[in-house]
Amino acid sequence: MGIGKKAADAYKLFKTGKKIYGYGKLVKSSVDENTRPGALFKLGVKGMLDIAGKALGTSLTSHPYFTYHKAHLEALGQALNASANFQAAASALNRAIRSADASDALAATLGDYLARKNAQRLFYTMMIGGSLKLLADYSPEGEKQLQEVHQSRDSLRASTDQSIYEWRAMLCDAYNDSVALLAMAEVELQSTRAAMQKFDEKMKAMKSGGNIGKVMAYQTEENRQWQEYDRLTDPSAGDAKAVEDPTGFAQDRVDRIEAVCDLLAKVCDAAMSDDAYNPDKLMLRIGAL
Repeated sequence: MGIGKKAADAYKLFKTGKKIYGYGKLVKSSVDENTRPGALFKLGVKGMLDIAGKALGTSLTSHPYFTYHKAHLEALGQALNASANFQAAASALNRAIRSADASDALAATLGDYLARKNAQRLFYTMMIGGSLKLLADYSPEGEKQLQEVHQSRDSLRASTDQSIYEWRAMLCDAYNDSVALLAMAEVELQSTRAAMQKFDEKMKAMKSGGNIGKVMAYQTEENRQWQEYDRLTDPSAGDAKAVEDPTGFAQDRVDRIEAVCDLLAKVCDAAMSDDAYNPDKLMLRIGAL
């Protein structure tokens, strides 16, 4: 199979004692304003990316999906600095929607992670499992099979050990990538929340600013309804729920990514255990995952 440095590094990350189950939670909490010092949130998106990068041991800016949503995060920061109530409300809402859309784009990649997991399960079943069962078979039939494949027990054991190492590394790599995806989706969620908080503040200010302010607030809500309508009539424009409830929409995408992250954690944990050398036990743990 062969693996690259990235997969080998992922293997080392979990081989050195980090708890697999808690790893995703650690990274998620590192970008959650409620589970870290509140002052860090004032550092903005860069601070969140830096702290998540430290938890991951690698920069999130190297993740293939970072380039996509970097522009949204930078634009969000500009929107949150706006001063005019009407323009700031519309701008904050639009940035919240963009961040929600970005979280949707991140969640849309989950199929790739599940495909990687399924491919490694198939590799184990087709390649590693058969070799392990042959190594455990000391019957005349087992010896005959070894001769047919031109292998000794020592050579087959060595090649199987290498295959297990590479298989583990590929699963660790997939899980590690999913944690990075979760961290970025969490950043998008926090960004969406911040933008919607700004939007709500500006809407409140307009509604309490006399008749003109109330008219502007009404116009803002009407514009939002039109945005939602445009998406309902043209699905290619994006999900209407991202306009109706940007924060709830982004939270749903985070939850979806976290579910896959947890699934990969279970598979990775089983792969890194001694059960990797017992096909029957391993399949009991990951067969239905």
